[in-house]
Amino acid sequence: MALLNLVNRIFTAFILLMAISAIGISLVTLFLPYLLEDDATIELEAMERSTDFSLAEVSPTAIQPDDSPYVLNTSISSPPLAETDTLNARVYSGGKLLLESDCLTDFESPEEYVGSSSLGCVIFVPYNYAHAQDYEVYVVLDSGGKEFLAGPIALSADWSLYEENFWGFSSTLVIILIGVFVLILLPLTALAAYLTAHTKHISIFPDEYSLSSLAIPLSGTRTLLQNFNAFILSPYFWFLEAAGIAIMLLYMSVAVEIWKSETAFVAFIFSGLMAFTIPYLWCLILWYADFREREPLRILVTLFLWGVLAGLMAIGLNSIAGALFGLAGLGFISTFMLAPPLEEFYKGCGLCLLSEHHEYDSIEDGILFGFVIGMGFSFIENWIYMLSNPMGTSILGWLGLFMLRAVMFSANHGFYTALTGAVIGWLVERCFPAPALGLIIGVPIAAFFHAMHNSGEMLISFLGIGGVLLYCCLLIPLFDYGGVVGLLVLFAYVILRKKKASGIPRRQKSRG
Repeated sequence: MALLNLVNRIFTAFILLMAISAIGISLVTLFLPYLLEDDATIELEAMERSTDFSLAEVSPTAIQPDDSPYVLNTSISSPPLAETDTLNARVYSGGKLLLESDCLTDFESPEEYVGSSSLGCVIFVPYNYAHAQDYEVYVVLDSGGKEFLAGPIALSADWSLYEENFWGFSSTLVIILIGVFVLILLPLTALAAYLTAHTKHISIFPDEYSLSSLAIPLSGTRTLLQNFNAFILSPYFWFLEAAGIAIMLLYMSVAVEIWKSETAFVAFIFSGLMAFTIPYLWCLILWYADFREREPLRILVTLFLWGVLAGLMAIGLNSIAGALFGLAGLGFISTFMLAPPLEEFYKGCGLCLLSEHHEYDSIEDGILFGFVIGMGFSFIENWIYMLSNPMGTSILGWLGLFMLRAVMFSANHGFYTALTGAVIGWLVERCFPAPALGLIIGVPIAAFFHAMHNSGEMLISFLGIGGVLLYCCLLIPLFDYGGVVGLLVLFAYVILRKKKASGIPRRQKSRG
């Protein structure tokens, strides 16, 4: 028993070290390119020019789009294309590559373009949070291991009409967000604070859940484990988590250059508020649902912040893996096989930190705790995705992305990590002395469901329309909605079953 307790703490320390290391890798991955950033058009100068490879001029070259991206229809003259050739359009502004698109993507098979020496290419010119912007459009042909360059087409854009549309949409969005926060989220939060303040939580040392324990979480009169658990549920640990989250937000703000215009700043803030709303609401719903024993809110704060921080842990290794596989044209492999286990591991690390806390003593606790971590991760991931909108995409696309990620699949990340939490909770219920090892069992299960959700790109790549049908008609109902519903049924069952008949947590009984 004592040996397994020691194993649990060594394992927890190890995975905490891995989490810290992942943050370091992400910092290098995210910010080093900005420190080394140079004019992206320099690489174009090394490419060869050919008299039979050209990009036709377009008219007009001064545009005033009312939506983004602006669709630029061009024609390309080239040497007869081979099956292995690639033809990509690149849009630059201020020496920065904004968008790259495949000119051959609309062909269903290489046979349709092989031998062609003249074809049209639809190039998308994105809004980049500037009222007026100048662009340079190039086309790059990769043939026989050599890269040939055509262009540029010089283009100037006045985005004032688009920004007017954005501000009109934003006014409506402000009213909706204010209504949601004032009428739904704030009352539910206030009620949760009232209930937790008037709930008698079983403590294993005096004043464990008092306000003073938040200010002074450490005490020499407790065991080292009790002090550790008190610390990770205190504002001091929240501050450490928030520091990592601040780094993530700094990267996000730099990536979209929120100082460019009022539109950039407002889009950044609104994207965050939209991304936060549904995950936070889900957390409140599950906390209220656990009516037999509502957990102290400080636990949920720690876990939600950990979920957000896990986004920083995972993004570095995900970016490296995506870049390596992308070079080989296998980006979907990274999305399907590598991202799910990485993300589930770092989310699950937060569960290991609490694996010996006396409040974590059942399957339902594990489901709730894992779900909250997943919702924190979902919040930051959805925010990152939504920052690409309206930059480069239509305003309706911004709203559509919100509906898809934050509404239709809003509970997914919570569902995945709740599986890991349930495994750890199951081990705790059986008084296994090293429940953190449940991470080894739970992460592969969670990663499997996560990978099934991410498999759409791979299925479509291999099966075409058949992959779309398979994903929409089988995998989504079975592994997405089916999984979430199954989890909620399990959560309801374990809540309604008879639990803690003596009113004393099993861990407290086992430790005397």
